[in-house]
Amino acid sequence: MKFGIDLGGSHVAIGLVDENSEIIEKRTYYMNDRRNVSLEDYIVSSIVHGINEILQSTRYNLCQIESIGIATPGNPKHGYIKNVVNLEIKEFNITQKLREAFGSKELKINLQNDGKCAALAEKYKGSLKDYNDCVFLCIGTGIGGAVFFDGKFIKPIRNAGFEFGHMVINKNGEQCNCGNKGCFEAYCSKKMQKILGITEYIGAADLTKEIEENMGNSDVKNLLEEYVDNLALGIANIINILEPEAISIGGSMSHYEKLIFSRLREKIYSGEYLFNKENPPKILTAQAGNDAGIVGATLIS
Repeated sequence: MKFGIDLGGSHVAIGLVDENSEIIEKRTYYMNDRRNVSLEDYIVSSIVHGINEILQSTRYNLCQIESIGIATPGNPKHGYIKNVVNLEIKEFNITQKLREAFGSKELKINLQNDGKCAALAEKYKGSLKDYNDCVFLCIGTGIGGAVFFDGKFIKPIRNAGFEFGHMVINKNGEQCNCGNKGCFEAYCSKKMQKILGITEYIGAADLTKEIEENMGNSDVKNLLEEYVDNLALGIANIINILEPEAISIGGSMSHYEKLIFSRLREKIYSGEYLFNKENPPKILTAQAGNDAGIVGATLIS
């Protein structure tokens, strides 16, 4: 039994996962509820509270847990969460804090970039399980990614690597949260309703319906086409460099398959931005769902 923690831009999700990578029970806590508590303290207290609650509910105890895996944005290393731009965390020793909270210096805690954890789940039991050379893109608050060659998860030695979101697609473009200009993430990780001028949050199904009903509006149509074009440009750069068999897209973007993906596939398959125009890779929708981060965190090795 393992615990998987998905530390997102807006939430902390905790799940108890069995040997078949199935979630037995989970809890979710939202950053908006932290009030005057520091973000670091809220993250730790949420994890501790969630784990203790699940252990009590399932009647397991901590000594029966093989490990705790944490999927986090940024560049985690040596027990530290580092460079989490969207949460404004520069460096935080989450491993030490959790071991202190649980009173166990021997507690095994693994950290990995959240996009890579989602990719592990997608490769193990999702859309990429039948492909050897493949790429996973997680498009949400930011853009994370991971690469598999010959079925193997590629891990650079120095940093998390494959920061596709910070690939520059317009050197004089929009300011990104990382401080650079023109990053892929600055154009393609925003919520669709913000890009299209919809100020109130609505669900993916309702948003898709509203946009389709307003496609006669030239501004809506042009903004959508511009968004797809930027998305296709970034993905084409990845294809030209890595030449994968398939690219799977997850995160909040996967909720807009009906709205985006047919246009995106058409743009990429046209070969407009590709060097090798014949036999482009499959563009797939992620299948592991919202729990990919939790499941993937337990697959960290």
